[in-house]
Amino acid sequence: MSEAIAPTEHAVTPQQTLAAILDSQKPSSLLVISLNPVAQLQDWANQHHCTLHRIHDADPLPALAQLQRVDMAIVADQLEYMTREAGAELVGLLRNLHTERLVLLYQSGLAPERLRWNRNQFLAMGLRRDVQFQQDGREMSLYSYELSRYNFSRAWNNSRFWANPENWGKYWW
Repeated sequence: MSEAIAPTEHAVTPQQTLAAILDSQKPSSLLVISLNPVAQLQDWANQHHCTLHRIHDADPLPALAQLQRVDMAIVADQLEYMTREAGAELVGLLRNLHTERLVLLYQSGLAPERLRWNRNQFLAMGLRRDVQFQQDGREMSLYSYELSRYNFSRAWNNSRFWANPENWGKYWW
């Protein structure tokens, strides 16, 4: 698998960071879920011959059910306006069914207090906070998920630590 989703050290804005992630991952199909169109992503997709799927609905779940797997999904300006349950369902569906790579941009200041997610709720969904942006009193976090780095190999999970090492790899139960 290619390198993990991570912004470059030189990227200072969310747009630059997103462009750096796209350039490093080079997805051939991209899903964007956002209430507001993100023109930068359309431009990137056109320049890199990437199939772009967009969902701009307040409830993206019905439209998501119609889509197949994509190389990468980006969620921006969406979770701030969804209930936590609907947001968790969206993230779970994306992560488990639709893609191996997910990038999520979240601005807690835009969400009403009752809809706000905290960092632990993102971590509980298997996401990792990569970058925290702050500008003009506003705050935005970039979270990501990549299947290849989610479940790391453990040193103890090998034949050396089994009671019967000669049976390693022979039986599945």
